[in-house]
Amino acid sequence: MKKTHIVILWALLIGLALQSCNNTNNDPAPTSTTTNANLLNTWKASQVLESGTDITTAYASYRITFAEASGQQTFSLTTRTGTTQTGTWVLSTDQTTLTLTLADGTSLTFSGVSISASELKYTSNETGKTGSVSVNFTLIPA
Repeated sequence: MKKTHIVILWALLIGLALQSCNNTNNDPAPTSTTTNANLLNTWKASQVLESGTDITTAYASYRITFAEASGQQTFSLTTRTGTTQTGTWVLSTDQTTLTLTLADGTSLTFSGVSISASELKYTSNETGKTGSVSVNFTLIPA
């Protein structure tokens, strides 16, 4: 009889031990912060070309900061004239198009996007003195 109690006790202990070895992972799944973490930075103009002409000096105050928090992708842009605009941004799945939506609902689309930790490049179609022009930006961390 004593042997039966010991066997039952051992069975209970083993059962409890196995129960505590639950394979369920209660850690939350990692969340993706962005499609390219290198973009999350403050950038300044290194070179700005308008139809092959270097106009970098006109962009001395140009800064753009990309951030992401709680799933919200935001930016702050200080234009070449010194005004600041804010809004949200979206990077295309293939990471070649960046769309900024300003707080007033206006959208800016940058194409030919190339992102690394040390450089951000894109092309923007802007209205110049002679109409629409293509402006190529090369930015570096500020």
